[in-house]
Amino acid sequence: MTRIGKLSVVGTLSLCALLAFAGKAVAGEDPVKVAPDKCKVLLENDDVRVYEFVLKPGETMPMHSHPRTSIYSLTDAKLKISTPDGASQDAEFKAGQAYFHGPVTHAGVNVGTTDCHLIISEIKPSHPKKQ
Repeated sequence: MTRIGKLSVVGTLSLCALLAFAGKAVAGEDPVKVAPDKCKVLLENDDVRVYEFVLKPGETMPMHSHPRTSIYSLTDAKLKISTPDGASQDAEFKAGQAYFHGPVTHAGVNVGTTDCHLIISEIKPSHPKKQ
């Protein structure tokens, strides 16, 4: 069982419980564009974008949006996540854990003592295949 603030995530439940509390995400900035020094794109095509994300202790990630997203944590880390409405929640990542959440807009600050090092896979919206 993984603890995320006061919320428990068991089995296939994910960060969705933490991040979706603000309701449907509004359009926001691309995380790779707002923080290119923290995001390194590893793969991008019509279906998915995969990038490495590193946030050092004390660093902040500006407000940004994600489509449906899976996350693999490479390190234990603690973040404070905030949403456009001003609400915030603590999140704890565990090395070796995978998470999933739906579309979301949020910002974050690393409130822990270790780097937050994640592999993030954003699932792009479906689109008709070109013939």
